[in-house]
Amino acid sequence: MATKKDIICEPAREDDVDELVDLCLLVEKQHEAYWSVRWQLRPDIRARYIRWMMGNLGQPRWLLLAARLAAPNGPVVLAGGLVAAITEEIPIYTYREYAFIHDLAVKPEFRRRGIARHLLEHARRWAADQGVNQLRLMAAHQNAAAVALFEKVGFRVTYHEMVWPTN
Repeated sequence: MATKKDIICEPAREDDVDELVDLCLLVEKQHEAYWSVRWQLRPDIRARYIRWMMGNLGQPRWLLLAARLAAPNGPVVLAGGLVAAITEEIPIYTYREYAFIHDLAVKPEFRRRGIARHLLEHARRWAADQGVNQLRLMAAHQNAAAVALFEKVGFRVTYHEMVWPTN
């Protein structure tokens, strides 16, 4: 496992976006393989993802993080990333907003080194600094490793999304 000093977690830069999109596409393709009725990807998804990330890069209510791993005697490489945003809640609860993690991905060769946990901890601090009391995400139930990590760091299952196709 990498130590916290080995992982550099910082706001993503414009030149990170292509690599972050490729990371997120790994997750999206995994989701589509689970059940394409729920996660059917558009043919131009990469271009759409790039426009979406570039449009939110540097926005005050968005967090685009790049996790870089400082390899011993080697280059610093982008190993993972996270995209989160402050989102409005429906007006029936005592809080108005929450933070939502849209994407979290770590390159396969860097998994199980604490990078995802580091990204999540950074996102939690950011959410608290934004004045929101919750950090949420959705995890595909088929992704047992991700679900286990999320529960280990403190996320609680609060509901199950269910999809009933209409055609």
